[in-house]
Amino acid sequence: MYETNLFEAFARYKVKAGRRTRSAMTPEGNLVMSCWYGGFKRAQAEILRYEEDLSGQTNESTTALRTHLAEALSNEWEVRVIVAVEIAGTSDMTKDYPVVTPARTAYYARKDLVGRVCSFDGERFIVDFRRTDLPVQDTVPKGKRSQRSAGAQRQ
Repeated sequence: MYETNLFEAFARYKVKAGRRTRSAMTPEGNLVMSCWYGGFKRAQAEILRYEEDLSGQTNESTTALRTHLAEALSNEWEVRVIVAVEIAGTSDMTKDYPVVTPARTAYYARKDLVGRVCSFDGERFIVDFRRTDLPVQDTVPKGKRSQRSAGAQRQ
């Protein structure tokens, strides 16, 4: 398991990420994208499905993600994934005043998963991932999910 920041996670796929980037293309023509942990679910025994709705999101990184998703769907490109996990903040009440650490996001380059965009309508998209023969390099540790991630998974 190797927790990293977003820039380092993209670098593991040999792509340079901009500030707040959600997606990028590798030199080999694969799409690399970050996905929230809570958006994954088991579709079948060997398929891990990721679903997300981009409705109402109009920032630069989401616009680039939409373009990348459309290209990956039409060209049947492989999708590589970076899993984003929100880690809940902590509080320390042992002092005279409470000290609160805000929530943060940890990123994991999951090089053992390769996916394909199954559907994309400009807003909602689905990517199905399968495990490759590569060893697991960066996995999401159990017990590190935030309340947001755990709640999103139950839906």
